[in-house]
Amino acid sequence: MIKILTREYLETYAYLESEIKRIQRRLKYYEAHPAQAAYGVVKGSMQQFPFAECHFVVSGPTIKSTEQRSKAVRQLAIDLKGNQQLFEDMKLDIEAFLESIPPDDVEMKHILALKYVERKTDEEIGNELGFSRRAIGDKIDRFLKKQVEKVEAV
Repeated sequence: MIKILTREYLETYAYLESEIKRIQRRLKYYEAHPAQAAYGVVKGSMQQFPFAECHFVVSGPTIKSTEQRSKAVRQLAIDLKGNQQLFEDMKLDIEAFLESIPPDDVEMKHILALKYVERKTDEEIGNELGFSRRAIGDKIDRFLKKQVEKVEAV
């Protein structure tokens, strides 16, 4: 469990969420776009005299080889699973930290739960609680700063 909630920890948590979505998009792309080969016909001539016109068929993959592609997909799946596990662990740490917030700070506990557990935007939280988007951000900043000051005082 984390002892202090910092801006860096929360930024890492938010980054992980975006990284998970990015990996999921890439995996969907690979599923929707199977490996394909392209081919075409080109004109040329024989190397010996008399130079007679002839046609050659050329082909090749449009993307990486099937082996390279499957290796990339496997690595993405491993990365996705690891990031999802880390994200869930961080979410549980944040929830446990929120439970440790004293009852006199119930508003801040609610704001942090809405933002980092339910993943709502500052604007959505402000509309729900009757504050401006900026006020929500300021409240979170003050709370996090106060947490750091408490630790530094000890």
